[in-house]
Amino acid sequence: MIVPAIKKKLWDIISKKILTHEGRTLRKEAKMVSIKIRLFILFFIAVGLFTGCKDSSTGVVAGENISVSLAADKGLNKNAVDVIILDTVKILLRDIKFSKSISDSSNIKIGPMVIKLNLDGTPTEFAAGIIPAGNYSKIKFRIHKLEDGEVPPDPEFLEGYSQALRYSVVVKGRYNGVPFIYKSTKSAHQEVDFKKIVDLSVDFRSNVTLSVDVNSWFFKGDVVLNPTVADNFNDIDNNIKDSFKSL
Repeated sequence: MIVPAIKKKLWDIISKKILTHEGRTLRKEAKMVSIKIRLFILFFIAVGLFTGCKDSSTGVVAGENISVSLAADKGLNKNAVDVIILDTVKILLRDIKFSKSISDSSNIKIGPMVIKLNLDGTPTEFAAGIIPAGNYSKIKFRIHKLEDGEVPPDPEFLEGYSQALRYSVVVKGRYNGVPFIYKSTKSAHQEVDFKKIVDLSVDFRSNVTLSVDVNSWFFKGDVVLNPTVADNFNDIDNNIKDSFKSL
């Protein structure tokens, strides 16, 4: 009778150790599963953030198939190089569209937006988006003076609420060594024909760069237009309108 009692005691001790060991094992396994689940969730959150955000190095958004840039023409009338020097050129644009025909166009960006040109000729990308694949023959946009209710993207384009205090172009420079600021109050609808048809695909991103001859703005023939004389303003504004072309 003693032997069975000893066996039972030993079995009870062994059973408790086994259960304790199994309990620890189960807790460890449960902890590992919990860690794996958390890592799995964090991985998908990270993937979602990556695919939903812009690439900080290129500014490219997944799916964009077109971008538009402006480049200042570096050419300058050598005879007037010391007469007029441009330091800053900013243009307010809106309603950028690519056009296949008169009745078929696709919006890139509505705006308004301010483009500050790099006067060394380096292109400035100012709009990008997604438009249907196809062959496009021209780009349309508006050199824009702010309208009622529009928030100025740059305070230099709005000095008050009258039409005379809203601007579409701001130029800073020096005329005969004297600093000047020229501000255009004109709006203009622009259409620029591409030199060759732009064939857009949805599979890759294309760029269209327009050239703007900022140095022609202050000339009439070979005569330099003083940007501080009101009689020259209309000629300067017409030059601005005519200075955009496709590269």
